[in-house]
Amino acid sequence: MKKQIVFFCATTPYVEIYKIAREFKEMGYETVLITISQKDKWDEEFYKDAFNKIICSNFQVFKLTPNNLLNMAKRLPYLIKSIYEMKKLRPYVIFDIARPNYIAAIFMKFFKKYPIIYLPADISSHLHPTTEDAIKAGKKSYEIKAERYCFENADGILIKASPNSLDHLTKESMLGPPLKLTKNIICFNPYCSDEFIVPINKDKLSKKDGDFHIIYAGSIYGGPEDMKFFINLFEKFISQKMHLHLYIKTHHLSKEDDEKIVSPLTSYFNNSPYLHLQYAVPPKELIAEISSYDFGLWMDRLRGDKDQEHKFTMGNKFASYLEAGIPFLYTSSFKFIDSLAKDYGLNFSINTENLDSLDGLKKRLKKLNYDKVEKDIIKARKDFNMKRHMPRLEKFIETVNKKKYNNTYK
Repeated sequence: MKKQIVFFCATTPYVEIYKIAREFKEMGYETVLITISQKDKWDEEFYKDAFNKIICSNFQVFKLTPNNLLNMAKRLPYLIKSIYEMKKLRPYVIFDIARPNYIAAIFMKFFKKYPIIYLPADISSHLHPTTEDAIKAGKKSYEIKAERYCFENADGILIKASPNSLDHLTKESMLGPPLKLTKNIICFNPYCSDEFIVPINKDKLSKKDGDFHIIYAGSIYGGPEDMKFFINLFEKFISQKMHLHLYIKTHHLSKEDDEKIVSPLTSYFNNSPYLHLQYAVPPKELIAEISSYDFGLWMDRLRGDKDQEHKFTMGNKFASYLEAGIPFLYTSSFKFIDSLAKDYGLNFSINTENLDSLDGLKKRLKKLNYDKVEKDIIKARKDFNMKRHMPRLEKFIETVNKKKYNNTYK
């Protein structure tokens, strides 16, 4: 019987989870995806390539409105069926992927007799220095308690960030007194997949019109200050006649919801010929499509001196831009990303605390030896190839399994 690896995602599964599961499946494991995400919010067919079995409760909700409660009642049969299917599983190991953490904690209790690896998508203490600050920012107290519970009750922890990103949790933090963490912790960042990597595209859009074309893939989501930041940032590119192609997709929102969120942005630029608003395409198609652009963009604003998120952060954009064969411009406060990019001569950082530093950016980019940059990208994506790192992860799950089962798993 194949060893069963279960992945639980409270929301729509992340692409990096797909990549990990696909590798395990090819290595001979049975892979199972459990999600409460609404069936119309994600492409189940895409994920079937990575998972032998998918259990979807179709029970996700973000606001408890009367209409949502009615819809949840209608979807109750899906939830009952998914619980029945979950009880039949006998996992070798489980990846419990947050957020939200309170759902991850419930799931951890449901499968408490099995070895569980906690994967925090975001770490609250990187965003907020104290509990009070977190609550003022809208964080719920039960979510804070749940995050602490997950950290302290996991048999293993997988972090997709700087290796030292959990060090501060051994001291007093916004999660409370020092945490008692398992010793089974692995840093396993989003890596490049052979399935997604495309050849270096020499037929760039810029060769046709002589202008730089820059791609931003991801969500633009937050409050008024975040939108103001992006408007000011994009203004610096557009004023230098550089094309910006925005592939907008917020993880759990529909296209219509995304359009409402970015409406201040589109209204401000008023149909500028240098701003191109596009929406999500399937993950594999996205990589091939963005390979025709000159640079990727990975930007965020720094939210105060005590914000540790930028210091430790890592995301799938790192792998996606490498897979597409394009260099990317990133916020200079992304310290961990900067340290990785420097190893390959790909450290194209921007000081987003002083946007005037972007004046003359187009001229500086034109001076780059782009042929050398592409060779550096090829070297980087070989080193960041997921197959190269899977033996580490396989050894890690074996360690977590043996500790939990005491060598009794059969």
